[in-house]
Amino acid sequence: MGRIANYSNTQKYSDKKSFDGKPVEEGKVLVPFKKEDMNLMPGEYIYDNFTTFHLGEFKIVVGFMAISEGYFASYMQEFWDKLNKELEAGREGRCVIVKNADGTDKLCPYTRKCKGCQNKGLLERRNTHRVEIISLDYEYEGDGFDIEDTSTPSVEDQVLEKIDPEPTEDELKLQMLAHFDKTNPRYGQIIRLSLSGMSIDDICITIGLKSSRGRQEINNAHDAVCDYLKLRHHKKNRK
Repeated sequence: MGRIANYSNTQKYSDKKSFDGKPVEEGKVLVPFKKEDMNLMPGEYIYDNFTTFHLGEFKIVVGFMAISEGYFASYMQEFWDKLNKELEAGREGRCVIVKNADGTDKLCPYTRKCKGCQNKGLLERRNTHRVEIISLDYEYEGDGFDIEDTSTPSVEDQVLEKIDPEPTEDELKLQMLAHFDKTNPRYGQIIRLSLSGMSIDDICITIGLKSSRGRQEINNAHDAVCDYLKLRHHKKNRK
């Protein structure tokens, strides 16, 4: 029987230290994050406060940040769901034994390592969960996070809209900000400042980063918004 995930222990990482050494405020708890996802610069973190998760063939460097204790379970579920998908897509996959009559690959039925197999290391491997990215198109827009929807809803969508209406723009913004306040507070701050009409240079000053580093972080926050809203990435002009 498979292991059932349990995210009820909010003190699971209480023996760890926050990535930047700041004390954990009352009502908050530590949660892990992938170091490579945060684009941290030297001076923004303490190296010794990071640790390595050994997950099969993968080694994941993680740090710990504080979030409200009430968000612990939902954050951890999202963290592991995303990480498991990344690991699944990154594995080497199974050996291609032969080509089927229809041209598809016939894969080795064994999911374990190739111990004792005479073909170990000799055959092509294929991971059916891996997606190869061919290209990524960017559209150049302004500095804001405004969303333009030019699609015409179908009759079915219009009926569903009356039964279960989509959130208003204000509701969507509140949901989005709550999401980033929980998962990446810095992105949440950047999004709020951008929505308020603040210029890129002023945002950089407010978040305490130099211009080049700040602009990159603003772009990262913008891409995160696009991912959250399931939109294409819009690369921002650097003015």
